Amino acid sequence: MNIWYEAHATLFQTTAIYVLLALSFQVVLKSGIFSFASVGAFGVGAYTAANLATRGVPIIVTLLIVVVAMTAGGYLLAIPLMHLRGLYLGMVTFAIDEILVVVATNGGKITGGAVGLFGVPLEITTLGLGLVAVIGVLLVSQLERHSVGRAIEVLRGDEQLARSVGVEVGNYRKLIFALSAALGGVAGALNTVNFSTVTPGSFGFTLIVAGLTMAIVGGIGSWRGAVLGAIFVAWFPAVSSALGGYRSIVYGVLVILVVAYEPDGLLGIIRWVIRGGRGQLARRRSAVPAPAGAAPATPPGASPAASADGSLASASELGRRGHDATS
Repeated sequence: MNIWYEAHATLFQTTAIYVLLALSFQVVLKSGIFSFASVGAFGVGAYTAANLATRGVPIIVTLLIVVVAMTAGGYLLAIPLMHLRGLYLGMVTFAIDEILVVVATNGGKITGGAVGLFGVPLEITTLGLGLVAVIGVLLVSQLERHSVGRAIEVLRGDEQLARSVGVEVGNYRKLIFALSAALGGVAGALNTVNFSTVTPGSFGFTLIVAGLTMAIVGGIGSWRGAVLGAIFVAWFPAVSSALGGYRSIVYGVLVILVVAYEPDGLLGIIRWVIRGGRGQLARRRSAVPAPAGAAPATPPGASPAASADGSLASASELGRRGHDATS
């Protein structure tokens, strides 16, 4: 077991980082906000962590600085983008990500230029990565269960309806941007302090595709989908290594099938399987014959009198006989 774990430790580390990145996409997509800003936050968080770590700042302090900075940055970014929706918002945030890539490429000593920064001190373990990922999952899951989650559901369906029931659309959009940026920034910071390097190629279009794939394939309706999508993207290359050159083709086909035939992603498939299993169990139970002498079961919603053949007639007959005898 230990040998297997050590051989796959990098996959566990990557999964923890991907979970946070997938959550950063899931929270905006679930709200009906088509934004890629969390990828830019990933890059800023990565370079921030690299510069702080090389100066001896403890990892906990580094993560707190990244969380505060990215939360504030996401909140402020949402203000000028408040009027944008759909593809227009997606194009603007994509352009911001690409601008950050160019800045990182020409950032001099702060970013290491096109080569990036190497030799960042490794200050976190696999267990630490998993703990931070769990904290992120708990945060998003608790928000989904409370009034924020209900408001987000209404916001995704119809903004006008959300306003009519008293939902402050602008404030919730700022909150969602801030949360997404914080999750993306922490993912970038953990990626840097775990793999000891960051380059301009660490974020950008490739990471946007990966984040979208994890969120959509897993299912944007719940944090569980983001976790499933992260596991799928992180582990598929290792699990499917026997496919050789056909691995990318199989990966693409699976993504297409899931997106085309199951809008709720892998989470929807799992729920469908569970419902099917429960349905089969219920049918098996209903097919079991009743014990001899037992009264027939009453169908749901039916009155006891209507469910027992002859019971109502017998009661009526006894009543008439009693009446005749007394008369």
